[in-house]
Amino acid sequence: MDKDKIKVLIEKNNIRWIQIHFTDLLGKLRVLHIPSEGFLNDAFKDGISFDGSSVGFTNVEKSDLLVVPDKKTFIVLPHEEDEARLIANIYDTSGKPFLSDPRYILSRAIQKAKEQGYDEIKISPEIEFYILNKYERDYEIEEKKGYFIAPPFDIAKNYRRELAEALMKSGYSIKYHHHETGRYQQEIEIKTVNAIEAADFCIYLKYLAREVATFYNLLVTFMPKPFSDDAGNGMHAHISFHVKGRNIFYDENDGYNLSQTARYFIGGIIEHARSLTAIANPTVNSYKRLIPDFEAPCYVAWGRYNRSGLIRIPAKKDIDIELRNADPTANPYLLYSAIIYAGIDGIKKKIEYEPIEKNLYKVDKERMKEYGVKELPSNLMEALAELENDDVIKRGIGKETIEIFAEEKRKEWKKYMCEVNNIDYEFYFDS
Repeated sequence: MDKDKIKVLIEKNNIRWIQIHFTDLLGKLRVLHIPSEGFLNDAFKDGISFDGSSVGFTNVEKSDLLVVPDKKTFIVLPHEEDEARLIANIYDTSGKPFLSDPRYILSRAIQKAKEQGYDEIKISPEIEFYILNKYERDYEIEEKKGYFIAPPFDIAKNYRRELAEALMKSGYSIKYHHHETGRYQQEIEIKTVNAIEAADFCIYLKYLAREVATFYNLLVTFMPKPFSDDAGNGMHAHISFHVKGRNIFYDENDGYNLSQTARYFIGGIIEHARSLTAIANPTVNSYKRLIPDFEAPCYVAWGRYNRSGLIRIPAKKDIDIELRNADPTANPYLLYSAIIYAGIDGIKKKIEYEPIEKNLYKVDKERMKEYGVKELPSNLMEALAELENDDVIKRGIGKETIEIFAEEKRKEWKKYMCEVNNIDYEFYFDS
């Protein structure tokens, strides 16, 4: 979309304010509000200066950065009367892309794939979330029985419908919305888009879900494991590589409908899975979701239709590879970048692992050793150690960026470890 079309839309919709969206390194949305008058001339020409140290990008002594709106991302916000949104890319003061800008990191990964001959990377994200609980009802959905539950028990239907319609007004094609497994858990899924658009969508969905929830006096959480006795929130990624419009992960002559390239891609993900976990599951709470019997993976394995492993090959003709461990606290730009680099490494080195078609939650440890199946890291510090030793992911995303990310996450871990909670008293007070 060029400036002239944006100008027409601003005038046609009486837009008074432009929201500029970008994410910090940890994936938190940052927003700047600019009056529409004069916006087209100023923002696109020179960018908008901001303090990079205040969002964790830089040190205070060298903190000036620029946000430059991406014209292709202009939308009229469907839930506001006179506001629009643009996503920004981040530049340094010399006008060069800022190397730790998550969106730029993903664009570099996509370019790396193109250099290897892959024209397009398509991703379909699945994001789960809970809405809480200003329902005042005499009943509630039983534990683990919410999946596809029907109205009137699905009392979030109207909220999800309004959110889905707002997403459609924003230009997204909705596949479906439904109640998920958890008692108050929801999911809205869109049709496949390119990798940058998929990451943009993840951030926008979280923003819009919270905004629409305010109309219903509801709270929304994307926390990975908000309840100890119920399903956690995942952010699964369905991914495929394309060349000249053809899905090169698909092979109709293979028993799994997977090409050899796809099998090598899977091999790369499995090879780097333990380090990928630091990016896919970047909070202390994330690891309370990665436990058996709650439909989240604990083991580094793949299979067809198998929801107990890290990677699943869904039952559909337009084949893709579903990575199941990520959760909504992951920065999607970093997550998709890491997946691309890991997968390309698998293709380059011809890494291959055999599928395992068993319920891995029920397999004993001795049998796991026979299969050669590793476990995902059990906590954030373990995952960070794996990430810092993974030269492929570190080189792809950027050594300095990984160092900043790891430092912030260690602060989070340290604060968590210093807190004494009810479980400490329950186990140890009378010791």
